[in-house]
Amino acid sequence: MSYVCFSQFPRPMVDCEGLSMNAQVETERGDEEKEGRQSTSILSPQLKAMIRIKKKYLKRSNSVRLSTNSTVSDGSLHPKTPQTRKSKRRKSRVLFPNDALIFKPKKERSGAKPFLLLFSVIVFIQVYNAIENLDDHVLKYDLEGLERSLNREVFGQPEALEELMEHLNDYLSTYAHQRPLALSLHGASGVGKSHLGRLLARHFRSVVDDKLVVHYLSKHHCPLQDAAQHCASKLAQRISEVVTRAEEEEQIPFFILDEVELMPPPLLDILQTFLQSNQTNEFLNVVYVFLSSLGQRQITAHVLQNTSTSGAHKPLQRALSLIHPLWTEPAVELIPLSLLEREHVIQCFLEEMTLEGFYPDLSHVERLADELAYHTAAGRQYAKTGCRQVVGKVNLL
Repeated sequence: MSYVCFSQFPRPMVDCEGLSMNAQVETERGDEEKEGRQSTSILSPQLKAMIRIKKKYLKRSNSVRLSTNSTVSDGSLHPKTPQTRKSKRRKSRVLFPNDALIFKPKKERSGAKPFLLLFSVIVFIQVYNAIENLDDHVLKYDLEGLERSLNREVFGQPEALEELMEHLNDYLSTYAHQRPLALSLHGASGVGKSHLGRLLARHFRSVVDDKLVVHYLSKHHCPLQDAAQHCASKLAQRISEVVTRAEEEEQIPFFILDEVELMPPPLLDILQTFLQSNQTNEFLNVVYVFLSSLGQRQITAHVLQNTSTSGAHKPLQRALSLIHPLWTEPAVELIPLSLLEREHVIQCFLEEMTLEGFYPDLSHVERLADELAYHTAAGRQYAKTGCRQVVGKVNLL
């Protein structure tokens, strides 16, 4: 059967071809239906099922062919474009029966992972134990209580106390050291050096054995300059005995030496030998505290110029190195003490009057403070003698 397409306007030939193809498909479908009716009586059920499948396949193929022809004629989609390929890929699925076994390749497991996990756990436990040991050492010496006591009873030295506590915390957090710790505090007269030494000795005697804390006063223990060599040998023997006892008790001894500026050279030589790092272990776990007025001229000039002790370590180091090589040892940590201002002197008066049982009248205290001599710099008044004359003036009341 042939078809002829007539139109007033020219149209593409694809439309006519499509109509002829549709008509051909309909005629074939009608013929197959007639043949199917005639053969229903003589075909077996298996053949009937095969015929139905074939019919469905032909219908699907014809519909796909017609749709591709229409899209090609419109120019919107080519049968081999990436979009059609992607849709075909999505529709093509592999179905497995329910009772089938699917074997997947096994992933290879590394044998190093369990060992790495075990190593990490061991390292964590060791670090945790080390931190616990550090806390135990710090708690043993009650450094927090010492810091509160010093801030409460020592006036006008916040920078020096902060530096002092920092060194003590670092050193006392462990028991094994490569060298001893020597804290050398320097300041002018009346800034509280001896008072600070008494506070340190009192505190450490309360947390460790009393025999492991030595408070050495140069005027008291070695008053005669002629007996300097004898004093040096006695000091060396005392240090050795205390260090040996501390090693047996697994504690750190403390030697607080006041008035170091009055020590003769033999005593300084003996102290220098104990600060070396090439000693036995028990002599490396020792804390020395030197209290001295050496270098007070350099500290005073620096404070009057900068209103702070920050940066005073270098001029102090140069001045002390000319006096004795003891202060050039790596174990020595210099801590300069600042000058006391007028308000700090007033605090000293109030404290001393309270201890003596006097009523602390503020106006009377200010009159007593005005009787002292002061340095004036940057709008501040610094007492030339600090709190040294406070006790004498309170005793005259």
